[in-house]
Amino acid sequence: MFDCVFCGISTKEINLVARKRNELAEQKTAMGLTYFAEIISKLKRLTVEDLNEVVAVSDDLGLGVVTTKYTLASILSQAHSHAIHHFVSIGYIISQLGIELPDADFGYNPTTPKKDVLA
Repeated sequence: MFDCVFCGISTKEINLVARKRNELAEQKTAMGLTYFAEIISKLKRLTVEDLNEVVAVSDDLGLGVVTTKYTLASILSQAHSHAIHHFVSIGYIISQLGIELPDADFGYNPTTPKKDVLA
């Protein structure tokens, strides 16, 4: 989703249906890390003015493509939430394989209450 956002910034038209697969990043750890670093670099270059820009976001919500106005900040928030969804899936698979993650918070949404807070 982040790639879709950055591909559409110049035209202010972000098409989430046009998501591309980056098979090298999916299959090669070094390529995945490079891709991740590139996205972070692009995020860091955004200004407050950029984040307040209104963009048209298109997505297929199941009944066809719908286009809605967002700020760039709001579509990036949605992309972040979507990324966490994928991290959760990856974290579950890794835990089932018995592999320990170096970061105990991997795949957890920062807004999700911790167990000790619920008690």
